[in-house]
Amino acid sequence: MDPVEQIGQLRRDRSITGIFLDFDGTLAPIVEDRGAAAIVPGTPEVLSALAHLYPLVTFISGRGAADLYRRVGADGPRYFGLYGAEEMTAEGLVQSPMAGRWRQTVEKLSAEATELIRAHALDGCEAENKDLALSLHYRHTGESDPPGVLAEWSRKAAEANGFQLGVGRMVLELKPRSVSKAATFQQLAVQYQVQNALVAGDDAADVEMMSRSAQVIPGLLLRVGVVSAEAPVGMLENSDVQVRSPQEVVELLERLL
Repeated sequence: MDPVEQIGQLRRDRSITGIFLDFDGTLAPIVEDRGAAAIVPGTPEVLSALAHLYPLVTFISGRGAADLYRRVGADGPRYFGLYGAEEMTAEGLVQSPMAGRWRQTVEKLSAEATELIRAHALDGCEAENKDLALSLHYRHTGESDPPGVLAEWSRKAAEANGFQLGVGRMVLELKPRSVSKAATFQQLAVQYQVQNALVAGDDAADVEMMSRSAQVIPGLLLRVGVVSAEAPVGMLENSDVQVRSPQEVVELLERLL
């Protein structure tokens, strides 16, 4: 079945279909200044319309949920941030019961990473405290791999503090071991009794989610991978359709209306 036929079936089976989306690199182009990331124009309207037609339209992002909601600006979808450790709801931000403990760990690791970057003069590296997770960016180093001393510290810090180390597009991610996009995907798919799904992403955590989705979704599964020179290992094997830009993802979503 080709993608056009698959989308047609998803439209016919709306009542049992879920839509699972990433943000950065998937519906918003990757930019040098991550604070300037913006969703493709017109996408919020598409998302709001989809949320009225399908039982579940949701974001699962590495960004904080409040920041994610502000950047998307569409009513109807669910907004899970920090890989599922928190959700932005109509009543406000809801975090895991473990948030307090995780926050203390992230504060400690953030201070240590900042000092490491300063002490070793790791120009182009930056530690971003995401409240419940820590991102170590190296996009501005001009290198395709993280500095060895930063990578080694990250590995040891994650292991010593009960966190997991993830690798993204020019970033190392330290996050609670029990939290992942894949786990959040599975919980939502079970909660909503999703039989069919469209899953879209561009990064390593999305590849893990796409791989898990093949084990969870019993019906039609359409996995959309946004490929680039920075595409992670496993993207081609775990996506059914490959596109080159967030604009193409939006065009696919429009076909679901």
